[in-house]
Amino acid sequence: MHWFSVAVPLFAALVIGAVVGRLTATPVIRRQQAEVDRLTRLVLHDPLSGLLNRSGLEDAFVRAASLRRYVIVIDLDAFKLANDRHGHPVGDQILSALGHRLADLASQHGGWAGRLGGDEFAVILPTTTRATALAVATAATGALTIADLPTGPLTVSGSAGLASVPEGYPWNGALTNADIALYQSKHVGRPIVFEAGMGYPRTPADRRRARDNTER
Repeated sequence: MHWFSVAVPLFAALVIGAVVGRLTATPVIRRQQAEVDRLTRLVLHDPLSGLLNRSGLEDAFVRAASLRRYVIVIDLDAFKLANDRHGHPVGDQILSALGHRLADLASQHGGWAGRLGGDEFAVILPTTTRATALAVATAATGALTIADLPTGPLTVSGSAGLASVPEGYPWNGALTNADIALYQSKHVGRPIVFEAGMGYPRTPADRRRARDNTER
């Protein structure tokens, strides 16, 4: 029985050592995972709006590659003027408020919202109809009021272009089509869905003027 009297304590020691090691390692693993999550969020999210950034949007778009989607590109009308008149902190308030609105709309329809840069945002809606996508675009671009300003309430609105995206369509192509539709929307004052044959204004200067048509 000598081997038994040696083996039992040895086995118990191994078990206790494993448990202690696991308990000791668990906080370290949790801290490491928290740091990975933090870095991932920094890489894929916009710090001001809290939405996905351009890389995060592309990642979401690619993950839904097997689905038919709508991509909506939104930008604010007269945002530069509001920024110049009221200052960048107010501009940041406007962008943050729009971010919250787009996050809510995307969540309601199982999609994703993100900021492409400046005052330009995008929403990706999977497996939705044209009518629903247009309704989301209309809600996204409606009047947005910042009330708590020393100079009084400030109201801005936006424009939106949409692109219907079939399975396997590239991200850059979808974004370009929606952006072309955005230029058209600024002329007619309502969201526009991209159609074959639509194009940008002929020159960069014409494009700038098309953007500036609503910078009043």
